[in-house]
Amino acid sequence: MGGIMHAVGSLLPYHLLSYGALLGTEVYQSFVNTKLCFQALPMREFLALQKRLFPVYFKCQVGLAVLTAATHPPYSLFSLVKDPWGALPLVVVLITGSLNWFVYGPRTTTASLVRRALGENEDKPAENEGKLHQANRNFTINHAMSIHLNAISLVATIWYAFWLSSNLLPEV
Repeated sequence: MGGIMHAVGSLLPYHLLSYGALLGTEVYQSFVNTKLCFQALPMREFLALQKRLFPVYFKCQVGLAVLTAATHPPYSLFSLVKDPWGALPLVVVLITGSLNWFVYGPRTTTASLVRRALGENEDKPAENEGKLHQANRNFTINHAMSIHLNAISLVATIWYAFWLSSNLLPEV
């Protein structure tokens, strides 16, 4: 019982829980949720859902990266300052998540809505052709950036797991 009480007062279990939530959220959103929604929903409903879902996902990603850094044992952020290689993957997650949250997520949403509106407006097809091409291009560029930033974030999160494991395992 004393071991559990000692663990409750330590940062390690909170660190492992926040890291696990970060990795689980990234994997679930990237490989399960988005794919299932894309396959199951009509495009209009899929876009409406993603417009609401991704900002929340990016906020959670950034928040969980901050929480993971703040609970780093044994002395919170001060422990990470002493080991920049341990902090680097979390900084990468913070930067990529923030870029998606504030820049590429909103741009992708706006471009998808413009693209859909232009595609549905059949009154002036010749006039809309150039605008539709530009909207498709804007969507493609911003969506690709968002996907790549998310992939970089996932790789950094996994890299952090190996760094963390190397510090928890006894040296051989």
